[in-house]
Amino acid sequence: MSPINELNRRRQPVVRPPEPPPAEKKTPAQAKPAAPNRVLRDESLFETPGAKPRLELNPQRALAESPATPPKGGRLDIEAISNMTDPVARNQAITEGYFQLSNDMAGLLGKENANWATFGVWASKQAGVSIRQEDLPKVFMDQLKNSNAWASGLTAGALSVLSPVAPLLVEGLKVPIRDALNRVSDAIADGNKKLFQDIAPEFQRFTETFKGDTKYDAAKVEKYLAAFPPGKENLKAAFADYAKAMFESDPNKKAELMLAANNRVGVHEQSLIQGEVDRALNAPLKETFRPIAEGIVDGFGNALPFPGNLAYKGAEATGLVDKAIDSVVDALAGQFRQFATEHMMKIGLPNGSLSLGDDITPGNQGAFPEHLRTIESGDLNRLLGQYDKTPNSLRGSSANDWSKFDQRMNYIVDLFRSRQSDPSLFNAP
Repeated sequence: MSPINELNRRRQPVVRPPEPPPAEKKTPAQAKPAAPNRVLRDESLFETPGAKPRLELNPQRALAESPATPPKGGRLDIEAISNMTDPVARNQAITEGYFQLSNDMAGLLGKENANWATFGVWASKQAGVSIRQEDLPKVFMDQLKNSNAWASGLTAGALSVLSPVAPLLVEGLKVPIRDALNRVSDAIADGNKKLFQDIAPEFQRFTETFKGDTKYDAAKVEKYLAAFPPGKENLKAAFADYAKAMFESDPNKKAELMLAANNRVGVHEQSLIQGEVDRALNAPLKETFRPIAEGIVDGFGNALPFPGNLAYKGAEATGLVDKAIDSVVDALAGQFRQFATEHMMKIGLPNGSLSLGDDITPGNQGAFPEHLRTIESGDLNRLLGQYDKTPNSLRGSSANDWSKFDQRMNYIVDLFRSRQSDPSLFNAP
C-alpha cells in the first residue's frame, strides 16, 4: 500500500524500521552512538538497475504512466504527509505527492513541457537516496580504514611516538563519522519536508482553482494571485506565468512561459533551503571529531609505561600533541567534506544521473529543446540574465560549491531549460 493511501486510511502510517546497523565498539571518548535505524550500505543502489524496487505509487499508477492521462487520485493531505515522523516513509510520500501534483498540473498545462513539480519528483527521489544513505560507497569506509593519511597525520611535528595510536583513531572515529553522515541525512530530510510543506499547497491550490476552465479569465487569475502571502513573490509570479501558459497556443511562447515559471519556483525553492544546504555541506565536523581524537590520544599517552608516559607529557606541554591531532582532524574533515559534496552533488533522472559538479550534458533534443533554443521573451531573458553565467550554452553550468546560491541557480536554470521537453520526466519514479 502506498504512503498516501495509508494516510487516507489511518492518518499515520505503520513503518517498519530498517535493520539496525552493526554494533559499534566503545571508544575512550564519550562518543554519541549513531541513530539505531540508520544503515550504512555497502554500495550505491541508486544507479544499479534492478537493485531496489520502484516506488509504489497510488492505485491509478497504470493510468498515471500513460502520457495522455494524468492520475485522478484523491486530494493530497499535504499536512499529514509533512507531519510524518519517519523520514524515509515521509520522503516516499513526498515523492509520490510531487508525482500526483505534476500530473495534476499536466492536466491543465499538457505534457509538452515539464512543470516544477515534475522536476520535484526526481529531486525528491534523489533526496531519498541520501536520506536512506544508500549512496554511501563501501570504498569510502575502506579508505578511512586503510588510508595512510591517518598515520602520516599522527607523525606530524616529529611526534612519531604516537604512530601506534593510528589504528585506535581509525576505529574510534567510526562512530562520529556515522553521526556526521546522519546529520547530513537529517539536513536533507528537513529540506525535503520544508520544500514540500511550503510549495506543494500552492500547486494544489492552482490545480483546484483552474480545473475545468476553458479560457483565460484575467479577473479570476488576479483574485487567485492576491491570495499569495508576503514572502512568496517569486511563487506568485511563477503561477501567473503558469496561468498564462494554460491557454497559450504558440508552442514557443508556451515553452518560455513554462521555463520562466519553473525558474521562479526554483529561485524561491533554493532561497528557502539555504540553511539546510549549509547544514548538510558545512557540518561542524571538527567539533565532532576532535574530542574523540583527543580522548583516544590522551588515553593512549597516559597508559604508556615509564618513561613513555613522561615523553608524552612533555610533547603535550610543548603543543606537539595538539599539532598532531589537528593534522588528523583536518585530514578527516577534508575527506568527509569531499564525500558529503559527492553524496549530494548528483541528480538521478529517468535517462541517467547528472553530476552537479560537471557541465550538464545535452538532452534528447540537443543542448536545448526546439522551442527553447532561442529565447524571445524579454521577461525571461532578464530572468535568465540574473542567474545564467553562460547564456545559451551548457558550458559553465557546473557547480563547484553547491552551498553557494548563485552556483546552484546557474546549474538549475540550465537543467530546467535543457530537460523541460523530455517526456520521460513524467514517468513514475
